[in-house]
Amino acid sequence: MANLLDYLAWRGDLPLTADGWNEIDALVMATACYINFPDAALPGARWSVKELAPMLPPTTDNPHAAARRVLFDRMAKTRRYSGLMLRDFVNEVDMARSIQFSAVTADCPDGSALVAFRGTDSTLVGWKEDFMMAFETPVPAQAAAAAYLESAVAAAKGPVRVVGHSKGGNLAVYAAMNLPEAAQARLDAIYSFDGPGLDEASIRSEGYARVRARIRSYVPQASIVGLLLAYHPDYTVVKSTAVGGISQHDPFTWQVEGPRFIEAEQVDRGSEAMDQAMHEWLRQCTPEQRRVFVNTLFDILESTNAVQLSDMRRNVRASATAILEATRRIDPATGRMIWQLLGRFLQIGAGSLLELLGRKPDDNNPPQT
Repeated sequence: MANLLDYLAWRGDLPLTADGWNEIDALVMATACYINFPDAALPGARWSVKELAPMLPPTTDNPHAAARRVLFDRMAKTRRYSGLMLRDFVNEVDMARSIQFSAVTADCPDGSALVAFRGTDSTLVGWKEDFMMAFETPVPAQAAAAAYLESAVAAAKGPVRVVGHSKGGNLAVYAAMNLPEAAQARLDAIYSFDGPGLDEASIRSEGYARVRARIRSYVPQASIVGLLLAYHPDYTVVKSTAVGGISQHDPFTWQVEGPRFIEAEQVDRGSEAMDQAMHEWLRQCTPEQRRVFVNTLFDILESTNAVQLSDMRRNVRASATAILEATRRIDPATGRMIWQLLGRFLQIGAGSLLELLGRKPDDNNPPQT
């Protein structure tokens, strides 16, 4: 089955001025923005994709990073993307402020601009900020995204597209809904690729209502991330070559045919069960319980002195020892609350699964919120 790299080989010879933007182009850009561009690409500089490709550092042994590097190198060799001018790259990761935020703007040949927000990287602070969305709005990256997009729209000469994968999809929608109304009118489309939803208040806001019709939300068949929180009620389900929910989060597993995704009718039953369990669990937990749960969990993980998740995998014994010691220092009342919340989630999850297994096939409709 064809994927993003196959799409580049098929459509790369046609410039965007000859064949305009489509949903696959949007995912290509949402994936490319995971690249850590060199210092020369920081705010104030403006480089084409073709110029930036040879400036990138050597690839790592991380398979996801390696795949993105291959994607960018191939983009640089196409007529379609090589002339895109990238500017205003920012990459802010600060554990003290609980922020992991990265974005880049591309100036396009037709006079439009595209703003791409990066999803969660492999840092602990990136994952912590994702969890914080369960009890806090805006999280630091959302506030940063809103400010970045407002500046980008003000600087753009034509219409603006906004894209993001994973947390980047959430940032794209959050930033778009919080623009001033005049700036919102300049948005052409907002693409969220398996991005978690927003809190209920945001979904009900006037700002969200003004951009809702321009939101293009996509999730894979076994989506987990994209159905978190109050996700967008209108979404497209994409077929994936991967088996299992979390592996389908990888955009390189998404199936494409020509300029479109290969679609499925609905998400898988396992994805629906997880969605129901998570929403019911969040409904039963107070915001303060969620805050304590997340902060305690990441205090424990940070006791390992790891910065990246891979740091913990490289020294499993030391990490396990540090985690065990940290759990012993948890306040007894907090510990009891955490175990109660975990037990409640497992109970809810088992109930959701049994409910789905007991349904007739024709009753298996996509979940609604």
